[in-house]
Amino acid sequence: MGLRPLLLVLANACCLLPGPTEAQTAKCFFFSGTADALVKGNAVEGSLKSLNDAIDKWKVENGVTGPAVQTAQRPKPHPYWRSSVDPNLFLPPDIITDTTYTLCWKGVVSPVVCTSGAKLCW
Repeated sequence: MGLRPLLLVLANACCLLPGPTEAQTAKCFFFSGTADALVKGNAVEGSLKSLNDAIDKWKVENGVTGPAVQTAQRPKPHPYWRSSVDPNLFLPPDIITDTTYTLCWKGVVSPVVCTSGAKLCW
């Protein structure tokens, strides 16, 4: 078999390969929500509610009604009164589930501020 027939076989084989699967063409976006409170538990709860509200609002605005996969993704802190959070102000441990990642720190006005993050793919 010469080189030319071999190239034709390879070209035809490439055309017969399946295209991208649904997982390969998934669209993903990152969402986060922030809240403050007197105690860490309430700030975590508020940031998770803020995150879920942001996801729900975005789904409605963009007509996303099919199945979506939400996974935890570490967010950047969203401090209210400073431009960044000094590493010494974080309140470990971070709270990580299959679907959300929450980190908290000592606030300027509120004792605790938390930001929760997630990646949504569909």
